Amino acid sequence: MTLSNSEKINTSYTIKGVASFRSSDQKLKILILADEQYSAEVVKDHVQAISAFSRHDVIVKSPRKRRKYLPSPKVSLQDENGLFFDVIIIHYSLCILFESYIPKYLRKGIREFSGIKVQIIQDEYRWINKMMNEMSFLGIDAIFSSLNLENLNRVYRKPELNSVLKVSCLPGYVPERLIGVDSPRISEREIHLGYRGRELPYWLGRLSYEKTRLSDEVGKRIKNLPLNIDLSSKEKDRLYRDDWKAFLKSTKAVLGLEGGASIFDFDGEVERAVSNYLELNPRADFEEVSTQVLSPYEGNIVHQTITPRSFEAIAYKTVQVLLKGEYRGVLQPWKHYLPLERDFSNIDKIVSYLNDDIKLQEIADLAYREIIGSGLYSSSILGQGVDGVVDLIRNFKTKQLCAE
Repeated sequence: MTLSNSEKINTSYTIKGVASFRSSDQKLKILILADEQYSAEVVKDHVQAISAFSRHDVIVKSPRKRRKYLPSPKVSLQDENGLFFDVIIIHYSLCILFESYIPKYLRKGIREFSGIKVQIIQDEYRWINKMMNEMSFLGIDAIFSSLNLENLNRVYRKPELNSVLKVSCLPGYVPERLIGVDSPRISEREIHLGYRGRELPYWLGRLSYEKTRLSDEVGKRIKNLPLNIDLSSKEKDRLYRDDWKAFLKSTKAVLGLEGGASIFDFDGEVERAVSNYLELNPRADFEEVSTQVLSPYEGNIVHQTITPRSFEAIAYKTVQVLLKGEYRGVLQPWKHYLPLERDFSNIDKIVSYLNDDIKLQEIADLAYREIIGSGLYSSSILGQGVDGVVDLIRNFKTKQLCAE
């Protein structure tokens, strides 16, 4: 989307800002390119939020090649009547840098497509320069990202993207499947504290390392107490779909923290530096790597956000024990969650709550009422946000044609 030099526009918005923008009732045809077979259910929720709550006619197709010996599914940018779609949305479950996700023929087709092109992206802490170059090549008109407004403009800083609309949103919202789910009371649950994290690479910085450190540090401090705990950051212990739901239902409280990273690797330099250091020093722990390699990069971009798993825990009335943070202003400490100090100095107070089913139930019920029951974070926000962006871009393009 190239705007005339004389037209000064705002190109950064919150999703609620664009969701409130609507200038037409016209229904368009939207194609979402997404990997619907992705293992995490939140991906399906994210795609359905757009298809269910957009006023437009939405079709979802997957071009992803899942086996080396199989051809890529053939995806057309035309509907069943041979007419081109009006809008293409590339979902974050597909990475535009790799042919196994976006084959050459489709890449060429997207570049030549004359309609509106939207990129939804998450976890953009790596391959950033390559991603910006590819977005520019494809002619992306709008970016939906979980970065806040300040970081959006710091990350997507190439001049070629100056006129691209940038929308700040949450990584996920509350899908209808989480409203009114049947959950046992806190007193009926066997596990006092549970956790399923992930070991992330050192080059993402200290914030990401906390995902691994969290379960280890808390586990050491409470392992000898009369509590039933189930904490793991191992990839082999990850839980998905029904197994994750069952885990939430059996757990009084879950451990957690904000999603994000404190290092953004624009050109791969940080990842290469860490890999080279670990090749020479295979036993180096995070603190050593941080001192020897990461210190010049630490904090170049600090991204922290609430994650979809927080909404899932609240929906199942499972209390969250979270490292103290902002959580994008959604959660309030001691009201919606139990805040754990980063030095673990208040672990005794947290344990006292874990042993008090009545207090835990009060927090679980209040969090559900104010976060889920209120509808403030409904998936409809995402669908309406997409509609607002489409209308905004169509207005810009109409003004351009008139000016020409």
